Amino acid sequence: MNSALISWQKDRQLSSSPDKSHHYVLFRIARQNYALPLTQVIRVLRMVAVTPVPEMPHWLSGVINMAGHTLPVIDLRRLLGHHGKEVELQDRLLIVASERLSAAVSVDEVLSIQEFTEAQIEPPNPALSQSRMLAAIIRLDDAMIMVLDAQQLFFKRLEKVSDVPI
Repeated sequence: MNSALISWQKDRQLSSSPDKSHHYVLFRIARQNYALPLTQVIRVLRMVAVTPVPEMPHWLSGVINMAGHTLPVIDLRRLLGHHGKEVELQDRLLIVASERLSAAVSVDEVLSIQEFTEAQIEPPNPALSQSRMLAAIIRLDDAMIMVLDAQQLFFKRLEKVSDVPI
């Protein structure tokens, strides 16, 4: 994505036709495509300087200042078990939010915002039930896009780090 800042309205209502569809932000980590529901992504930012915080888990890069608010920065590469890499200017930060908490999630590349029908979205195979971070799988031609569960993957982990119930 070329723009430095892209904002979406979180509370936008989507149509509820028989062919109900859902909008997702598609992004890439280490040549694998992932998605988050558009309703959970507040903004996409170009990478900015991250201030390290001592004694944090390996997947927590540090914090950033966004419009006067301090946000934790989650290194999604490390959280998903990939090797860390040097931060590059073309990397992006997805600003994600729950009802009580916001965080920045570093990703290699934001691909697009796409709409998918319910027929294209399926729950994870029961064999993958151990992976609580996987909310669904989107089938797109011959590719599969892993839809991440932001609550399990980001917010519950941040809750454990901060010892503050979310």
